[in-house]
Amino acid sequence: MVIGPELVEFMLSLGQVRTDADFYDLLLETTRRLGFKQFAFVSHVDLLAAADEAVAISNYPDGWVERILAERYYLDDPVHAASIGRSTPYAWHSIQRRVRLSKRQLSIMQEGASFGLQDGVTVPVHSPGEYRGTCSFATSERVSMTPRIRGATHIVAGFGFEAARKLVRIRLGAEKSTPSLPRLSPREVDCVGLVATGMGDTQIAHALGLSEATVHQHVTGAMRKCGVFKRTALVFRALFDGHICFHSLRRTSSK
Repeated sequence: MVIGPELVEFMLSLGQVRTDADFYDLLLETTRRLGFKQFAFVSHVDLLAAADEAVAISNYPDGWVERILAERYYLDDPVHAASIGRSTPYAWHSIQRRVRLSKRQLSIMQEGASFGLQDGVTVPVHSPGEYRGTCSFATSERVSMTPRIRGATHIVAGFGFEAARKLVRIRLGAEKSTPSLPRLSPREVDCVGLVATGMGDTQIAHALGLSEATVHQHVTGAMRKCGVFKRTALVFRALFDGHICFHSLRRTSSK
């Protein structure tokens, strides 16, 4: 598969997906077109404890899936570990150059290879308020990370994982009841971000060149829109919805 007509076809087909079976069949064909044999779209959660809420769809060999669940390999998965702090595709053969793996993680990779998962490409998926996840495409041969593979897997993973999340929400009966995100003004976002660093109204006013009354107005306005009554809850909700992020908080608080 290349970035062109086949990806357009994938996008059009994805819009027609209504069931888990439809999604599985589409991923099976798309994985083959990408040049891989197996796929796994998985949320990074305890799959046994949160099975209903998690994305977990793959065509990995049954014996390997049984081992993953029985030994709880998903809690120490080296492929998942390598996804932390990344947003772009990476090849499995490069993981050890980026992450120091434990003996258990090395053993997991070796055992996976015995089931035909010798190498692969994984795409991290991070969305505010959602479980972290990964989309992996595996094969029995060494992967060549060409620009086409990077681009195509990234697109398939991004749109595909969102479709998988939608199927989970439909299955849980939550698709129609999901509330829309509150729309915070730029100044409200600025103030909430500084609240998250531990600043009070006086400090925020000084930092932004506003009066304390105006800062208070922005903070209370954000609380009202988010439906919360405490500043700690406001920060949590703003992080959850993606209005602010931990990276910006670290940068701001270090000044």
